[in-house]
Amino acid sequence: MNDKKINLEGVIQHLNEKWGNRPCPMCGSNSWNVSDNVYELREFHGGDLVLGNGPILPVIPVTCNNCGNSILVNALMSRAIERPVEDTSKK
Repeated sequence: MNDKKINLEGVIQHLNEKWGNRPCPMCGSNSWNVSDNVYELREFHGGDLVLGNGPILPVIPVTCNNCGNSILVNALMSRAIERPVEDTSKK
């Protein structure tokens, strides 16, 4: 279980700045749910789980409460999480 909290206020502020008050492109509703969890988006490797091979994109799902249409927002750009500090002492 992840005990780190995301900056949900930062995500909502980011969405308000960039998305504005736009309705869902599928159903026209303007009722959204912003997840308070960060998920990982990885490159597809034919269904095989490959660890340590390529970048992981951290994303926050934003889901329409009417039709379920979901968008994925970059968790770093939306200020939900901070970029990890690289440990350069091991290089």
